[in-house]
Amino acid sequence: MLGGIFYVIHHIIVKANLFFVSGAVNRLAGSTDLQTLGGLYRDKPLLALLFFVPAFSLAGFPPLSGFWAKLLLIQASIESDEFVIAGVALTVGLLTAYSMTKIWLNAFWKARPDEAGPPPSFAPRRRWLLLAPIAALATITLTIGLYARPLYSLSERAATELMDPSIYVEAVLDRDSQ
Repeated sequence: MLGGIFYVIHHIIVKANLFFVSGAVNRLAGSTDLQTLGGLYRDKPLLALLFFVPAFSLAGFPPLSGFWAKLLLIQASIESDEFVIAGVALTVGLLTAYSMTKIWLNAFWKARPDEAGPPPSFAPRRRWLLLAPIAALATITLTIGLYARPLYSLSERAATELMDPSIYVEAVLDRDSQ
């Protein structure tokens, strides 16, 4: 339960960030079609770097939040003798790393196709407004990865309360104050 809660919180942050990156790519490059994208690493190096954080956190790479989330789930699987689930989690991590690498190579690394035309221009202030939430979520992802204890403690408390609903009932009814 603890691992599941930790993973869901991590996943919400990382997936939201990937959607923000996709939106930023669309605004800054004029498309989200991998066939028409390219060259963003040269043109938008900060965005290329910011894509790495949620993409490889999703795959479970350290020192990002996804590493701890996957580790907790794999540990719980092994402790429960659910080796197939642990294997599936590891396989999904590898497939995620493969797909994120493929996206990065197509959108950021390969040359921009000539027929794609020039990317839309953006004022620097508007560009920063577009990148600020991505940077904030990437910072949270990295912070959780480097200092997982607060989220671990929160997840542990939530798991305990979910497994024992009497704690919630007592808190809601607050019988001591009556």
